[in-house]
Amino acid sequence: MRWTYLAGCVLAAGLATASAGAADTEPCAKAMVCASSPQTVVDALQAAGYKGVLSKSKSGNPMIESAASGYKFWIYFYECEKGAACASIQFNITFNDDDGANSAELANLWNKDKRFSQMSFDPSDRSLSFSYDVTTLGGLNQKNFADVIDWWATMLGQLGRFFKEHPAGK
Repeated sequence: MRWTYLAGCVLAAGLATASAGAADTEPCAKAMVCASSPQTVVDALQAAGYKGVLSKSKSGNPMIESAASGYKFWIYFYECEKGAACASIQFNITFNDDDGANSAELANLWNKDKRFSQMSFDPSDRSLSFSYDVTTLGGLNQKNFADVIDWWATMLGQLGRFFKEHPAGK
């Protein structure tokens, strides 16, 4: 009896997972912004007054180049199936030039007080990466996505001030 119940639970869990996977790859609804439809992300960026140039990353997934607050940045697409049907995006900028201030401590100092963004340090090349992850499952309406972009631009502005306040040798 217990085996029948357990087998039923496993089967139900498998069906629920399969259903969720199928729902994840449904087409993007009209007027929504979805990682599964990269052009909707480009269009929403441009509608908010930013440039958006769609291309492919080294992994073959979509990638968008843009700029805000004096920084050039990229939007990477994640949870993709063979370069398509993506579920999330990441706004990202990497600082490869180390003026002597790049460190895990600097990244942790940023992360300590920031909720929506993350900074990480790569000791192998002493670079800092700054990112903001967003899921778009089910789509974001234009107003929600405009808010996402506004948060990112605001964080980039705060980042500039943060670097000025924490120069090398301090």
